[in-house]
Amino acid sequence: MESIDNNNARRAGLWASTYAGVLGVIYLLVLVIYIFAEGFTLPPGPFVQLAAGIITFLIAPGLVVLFTAIRFVNEKDNKMLGSLGVSFTILFAVTVSINRFVQLTVIQQSLPDIPADLIRFLPYGDGSIMLAMEVLGWGFFSSLAFLSVAPLFSNSPLNKAIRYLCVLYAILSFGSVISFATNIFIPTGPLAWGPILLALSILLFLHFRDINKQIT
Repeated sequence: MESIDNNNARRAGLWASTYAGVLGVIYLLVLVIYIFAEGFTLPPGPFVQLAAGIITFLIAPGLVVLFTAIRFVNEKDNKMLGSLGVSFTILFAVTVSINRFVQLTVIQQSLPDIPADLIRFLPYGDGSIMLAMEVLGWGFFSSLAFLSVAPLFSNSPLNKAIRYLCVLYAILSFGSVISFATNIFIPTGPLAWGPILLALSILLFLHFRDINKQIT
């Protein structure tokens, strides 16, 4: 008989992947607007900054729920890898949420004239402490989270596709850490956080949908 935790995890995974997918579509649209209107110039315009801040702040708790669902659904396969995925996702969520909450409150309340003592707290730009936190969260911690759970998906074509995309996400996302640390522009991060994360959300939705069908 399925445990209550496992039943809840299957349902939570289905809804969390749907939630992440919807936000992923919106983020991808914002990314396309940004590329066509502004290129990859930093800092992006006010609309893109605000939209990215809201989307990131909203998706962080959704990914925590999603990775927790992955951990419990795959509990029999490898508890350690699932737990690592959840732990790294929590670190990601805390890091990027602090950044975006500061952006959406302190920075927004200070517009249009940003005081000199807040310049380093802007979400983008040279010498930004908050940009460093964003790269730490998305580039480092989220890469480790997806890399941790990748081996849990292996026993079907759908699961293998999820596994390979998790690894690809980790590689592309970690490229942003290298880019930030070396000050060499490597635009791989947005590819991971945009189309790759959206594709993973869709495949994980199908994964949890299939699990729910098998149980019912």
